[in-house]
Amino acid sequence: MAGMTTSIGLLSGIDYGSIIEQLMAIEAQSRDLVQTRTDALEEEQVAVTELSAYLLSVKLISDNLGKEEVYDKRIATSSNPDVLAATVTGDPPKGTYQFTALQTVQSHQMLSTGVKSETDSLGGGVVTLRHGKNVSDSMSLEHFGGGEGVARGTILITDRSGARAEIDLSTVQTVDDVLDAINSEQNINVTAEVYGDSIRLVDNTGQTSSNLVVQEVGSGTTAASLGLAGINEAASVVDGQDMIYLYDDLDLEVLNDGSGVNISEVLADIQFTLRDGTTGKIDFSPLDSGSSDVDYDRTLGDVLEAINEAAPGKLKAEISDDGERIVITDLTEGTEELSLTPAFGDSTRALSALGLDGESVDGVITGDRILGGAKSPLLSSLNGGNGFGKLGALELSDRNGHSDTVDLSGAETLDEVINIINAADVGIEASVNSAKNGIELRDVTGGSVSNLIIANADATETADKLGIAVDAETTAVDSGDMHLQVVAENTLLADLNGGAGVALGKIKFTDSAGKQGTINLSRTENQTVGDVIQTINRLGFNLVAEINETGDGIRVYDTADGNFEFKITEGDSTTAQDLGLLRDVTEVEIDGTVRKVVDGSMTYTIELEEDDSLQDLQDKINALGMGAQATSFVDGSSKPYRLSIVSEQTGKAGRLTIDTSQLKLDFNETVEAQDALLLYGTKDKAATSILVSSRSNSFTSVLSGVTLDIKQASDQPVTITVDTTDEDLVATVEAMVSNYNLFREALNGYMAYDADSDTRAVLFGDSTALRLDTNLSYMLSGQFAVNGTIKSLAEIGIDMNEEGLLTFDSDLLSEKFADDIDSLKALLFDEEFGLSAKLGELIDGMTSEDENSLLTRHYNTLADQIADNEERITFLDERLETEEERLWTQFYYMELAIGKTQNNLSILESFSPVKPYTGSSS
Repeated sequence: MAGMTTSIGLLSGIDYGSIIEQLMAIEAQSRDLVQTRTDALEEEQVAVTELSAYLLSVKLISDNLGKEEVYDKRIATSSNPDVLAATVTGDPPKGTYQFTALQTVQSHQMLSTGVKSETDSLGGGVVTLRHGKNVSDSMSLEHFGGGEGVARGTILITDRSGARAEIDLSTVQTVDDVLDAINSEQNINVTAEVYGDSIRLVDNTGQTSSNLVVQEVGSGTTAASLGLAGINEAASVVDGQDMIYLYDDLDLEVLNDGSGVNISEVLADIQFTLRDGTTGKIDFSPLDSGSSDVDYDRTLGDVLEAINEAAPGKLKAEISDDGERIVITDLTEGTEELSLTPAFGDSTRALSALGLDGESVDGVITGDRILGGAKSPLLSSLNGGNGFGKLGALELSDRNGHSDTVDLSGAETLDEVINIINAADVGIEASVNSAKNGIELRDVTGGSVSNLIIANADATETADKLGIAVDAETTAVDSGDMHLQVVAENTLLADLNGGAGVALGKIKFTDSAGKQGTINLSRTENQTVGDVIQTINRLGFNLVAEINETGDGIRVYDTADGNFEFKITEGDSTTAQDLGLLRDVTEVEIDGTVRKVVDGSMTYTIELEEDDSLQDLQDKINALGMGAQATSFVDGSSKPYRLSIVSEQTGKAGRLTIDTSQLKLDFNETVEAQDALLLYGTKDKAATSILVSSRSNSFTSVLSGVTLDIKQASDQPVTITVDTTDEDLVATVEAMVSNYNLFREALNGYMAYDADSDTRAVLFGDSTALRLDTNLSYMLSGQFAVNGTIKSLAEIGIDMNEEGLLTFDSDLLSEKFADDIDSLKALLFDEEFGLSAKLGELIDGMTSEDENSLLTRHYNTLADQIADNEERITFLDERLETEEERLWTQFYYMELAIGKTQNNLSILESFSPVKPYTGSSS
């Protein structure tokens, strides 16, 4: 009762609370019995849930036994992992393969000449550094002989003294490799060099006992493929055959020293007019006919075909007889002149890239040379890809006063310029300069009668164009950087920064008119420098993007001439920095107008002050962040301090070109930049093997699905064996056994009975638990109706002990995998009767969400019973609450009754007895 503040009667002193508590405890016994049963049901429900979870984990693993890849897991093993390691990264075909790890990758390293102190002045001047090709790069041998390449093998050279040596050319890739192999041979005194497009052999013996002879070894054709076959001359200098010429299958990207040919994907490329007045357009579009797919693998043959199809029977395109250029012939007659022009002005530049922008003579246009030399770039690839125009004559005067004039008008490669100068009747020798970015002319007379003079001999200003004009008391003149084009629209972004590539992200632009915009290069179609240029130009701003004048990067200039700040900023990555577009804005005259320009030149320039030292140069190089690290080196000599510069990018792409011609400091190569080389085959079969290079020591595409890593170079072949492995199968079975045993241990625990304490576990005697025990034990220990010799799990190492737990002998499984994979697969993999299928079916019948599955039905039954009990408990709780209220009320009234009784007694006790009246006395 709400009015009660104590459980003890105030009048009676009776402990009503204790009495009621005892009475309610008696009354609650029926409810407590229901609660006890409910607790047991909930415990049983937890057990069913846990067993279901364990079974599902077993099924999850056993399902994998029904997957083909578990049995077809490949492993690659190397016969010598210390030389060549193999790692499976995909799904390689089974087989045995032989490779020869010829060469590990190397980073380019340059070492300076010495100075007395690292703090002494270097005299001031400009130093330039960049990654990439230089003017003495040699051609890949794959382009020799019209694309036939070189049959790698061995040749025999006999010098004029009669000494002989076999030259191993089994691993050569470039012309330089051939020259190095011959020149490093100590048993003969012969020097190999490039002259024009052939290999020249120079005998240095001064003897005449024998002819200079080149022979094949065995049945090889190596000498023939190099143009050296049949040499047997009584001469000290012999030139091989010209092996460099155009061919139909030549990829366009190889032309123009790798700058390729810019073909429009949208517009026609060339407009023509024939002598009979016929006009038309030639379209080299790389779009596949009837689709939007781009065929980037265009060849010279595709170009010739397109020209010949433009006006059949009237216009003919072919490769010239000397194989160095394209010849266009007008087959018509008439009063007009044959002319080829860009179809849409500056929008189409294929004409000049094909060397066909010259004048016709008698209806014939003979193109310029478009394929570089064996070890020399085209002149048209210099000056940033703009060339020097028509060259003319040079006047040469050595220090002894001897003079001669040379005509360079026919030169088309830098090597031809050098050879023409060296053929002059003066004591001046021309060669590629030490920086390998230009040429050097050096007086070799030792005289002092005259200045060294290199002068223009006609109006073409050839000496000035080539940067070699001089009239001074000096012994040499260096052209400086002739700006070989190293970046073109076809250049892959992945090849920039010495092969480090470009992080593809966003760049923000603001032009001087205040327009702002962002480009996003993270899309897959942005793969080349040209893609970047087009993306910028499509912004519709007052900005123009193009290849810069020096041919080594992208420049962006503003055309608005507004009052806002023209700027380029980074977006969400390092894209602008990687493209060199975070440089300062400068003012440059472009087409007669001064423009604000950001020049993303990939050539880095350091300006040294007069008192700057070797240490200052080191600090400034390291501050560039261009992918080269400079460190000081002390050799203990009289001029001990040297500077070592190492490219941070491995392989040939990371090669450095360093120009310190303005300093009192030279750099020499101490470690050559080289790619890793892997021969698919053996050296004794080099002619039929495939030589593959990589910028790193890893090769990911040589053997499909396998990465090969060169650990060290070796001439001995390494065998890589790709086979199936039981690795995944063993791991899967181990996991299945482990998960099943977790289930079984739980089931055993729930079904247990302790006789000593007469304690029964929650599922002791439970029919569902018994069915789990029986059905699973029967399946796992029984026979499977599958094809093959293996019928039971025990035969493959999966057995069952007395407690129902599984044991696993992985060696036995591996043995069956090796001996009888088909029977093993049938046992585990058979779609109808195999372990995976049957166990999955059984577990599904026990644990699926279907209300008829064993454990689900049992769980639902328990849930229904628990719900009924909880409803009964709620009813009983309400009844007990009413009963307790009734008892408290009853005892309250009892206390009131006692109070009334006690009150009445008190009133009675207060009454006095009345005496009888007896009258009064007088």
